[in-house]
Amino acid sequence: MEDFSIAKLQALDEVEWQRLEEEYFPRIYFYVKKQIQEHQTAEDLTQETFLGGVRGIQNFDEVYTIEQYLFGIARNRVVDHFRKRRPIPISEKEDSSASRSYLGLERMASDRRPPDESAVAFEQVMTKRRALAAILREYVAELWEAEEYEKLKILEFLFALSGRNKEAMQRFDVRDEKAVAGIKFRAIERLRALARQRDPGHDLFEGLWAPGAR
Repeated sequence: MEDFSIAKLQALDEVEWQRLEEEYFPRIYFYVKKQIQEHQTAEDLTQETFLGGVRGIQNFDEVYTIEQYLFGIARNRVVDHFRKRRPIPISEKEDSSASRSYLGLERMASDRRPPDESAVAFEQVMTKRRALAAILREYVAELWEAEEYEKLKILEFLFALSGRNKEAMQRFDVRDEKAVAGIKFRAIERLRALARQRDPGHDLFEGLWAPGAR
């Protein structure tokens, strides 16, 4: 098991967060998938776990390990998911937990995938993640070769740090918010174009090929 620097994570060090995600994403995913049984929801909740980790890392209590921290967040995401679904008792006459049947649990059982299908679903998730990482590297390389260093900083602030257009305008002395929005729009369009190039079969990024998609 690798050791991770809490100080670097709290400083939002991109390399350290990437190392952490590479180490724990598969484990968190399988943990959530075991509870949820549906791979797309499990992927979404796993992503939410890491977003929650980023948001809460400043208050990290070193009494716990980073593993306990992440799995604690994952558990809370799973609990919240089931609270929203609220299983419905089929019969209100029986109060015994042993005899009670819940529609929510029955749906879960009927939706279960065989182990081989779960493995395929996970591989699809990882294939998509690898493609996205390659697309980002390619776009960053393009900007770097064009010496668009300021644009790189602005995009990192907007996408990696979830900064707002107004904040980016003030921080990087951009003319106005419309100019920042333009930088963001052109970046998204270029990333979409690169994604389409890597998806000739139209099965990796389905949303890019949906009717009405730009």
